[in-house]
Amino acid sequence: MKPKGKITALAQHIIDTFRTLYLENGISGRKFSHDITEGSNPTRVSGFENIYNNETYTPELTKKALNYFGLRMEDILPDDLLDNDELIEKTRIPILKQMSIKAALNSLLEEGYFDTPRLRAEITSYYNSFLPEPDHKQDSDFSAQLENLYNERKILKVRLDDEDERKAKLIRFVSNMELKED
Repeated sequence: MKPKGKITALAQHIIDTFRTLYLENGISGRKFSHDITEGSNPTRVSGFENIYNNETYTPELTKKALNYFGLRMEDILPDDLLDNDELIEKTRIPILKQMSIKAALNSLLEEGYFDTPRLRAEITSYYNSFLPEPDHKQDSDFSAQLENLYNERKILKVRLDDEDERKAKLIRFVSNMELKED
């Protein structure tokens, strides 16, 4: 198995923060990368997020990313002190604690989670598996955001044939594959 990259806790925080910001805004990592590199490297951000390398945002791209969101460095620095500057294993967790439901669902779309039809209860359970108990959400918390993704045509609502009539009536959410091909 390929070894994971090593970066500082601050570098990981910056990667996670920008990922959360672009997902909160309904932007794909590819579009964000295209915009901050002025079209020269539409996969640059995926390189930063790749757990098998040591790449991190350069000062120049950090500044461009901050300008993109109208922020200053002080706005994205962690509230609490991070561990000392020892290198840690790079991570790419699909759902981060600071993410809203909207950002989390956009992250799951990018990760391919919705390539398989999912029930709302299944989505909620998966979301909650990344967070401590006090931060858990209810199925109903996802309704509006799933509906927004449906209205944006990012996901489709489907019913699957099922021998259990009750289960056959349940709506499942799946990626709109037509949009993925664009």
